[in-house]
Amino acid sequence: MGDRASVHMTIGGILPREQLATLARHIADYDLRTEWDGEPFDPAALPEAMPLELYGMELNGGLIDEVDDFCMEHGLHFHRWSGGCVGAFDPEIVVFDGAGSPRSYFANEEGTVLFSKSWIGDFSRLRDLKRAMARAEVSIPPFVVTEGEPNDRT
Repeated sequence: MGDRASVHMTIGGILPREQLATLARHIADYDLRTEWDGEPFDPAALPEAMPLELYGMELNGGLIDEVDDFCMEHGLHFHRWSGGCVGAFDPEIVVFDGAGSPRSYFANEEGTVLFSKSWIGDFSRLRDLKRAMARAEVSIPPFVVTEGEPNDRT
């Protein structure tokens, strides 16, 4: 059965309506909810002018790989906190700003990014350290479902 942990994910960006059903299936596969112990995600009840907030409990490894992969494939921004399991894996935060590769950070059980002394020691200039720390904080845009592909909009 594997070690289990909770997850909180915030998703934003533009998604074509024809992709919404696929995203909803991935979300349902992990039984993600719109609140802790709340109602399951309903694609007919999307947030307006806000990011999509999803919560999951008792997830194997604290991971929701198919949701992460879908977001990266479709350029959706996300911030995911996964709790830890003592002796198995630590809590983490993964951020993706719509392009490139996701960035992973150590975290605590409250969802705060933690920076190790050795990681901080790798920087010789405070400005570079502050810049690297700021990359852990992404601003998630509203989740917007559009008609047609994103490049088809005028």
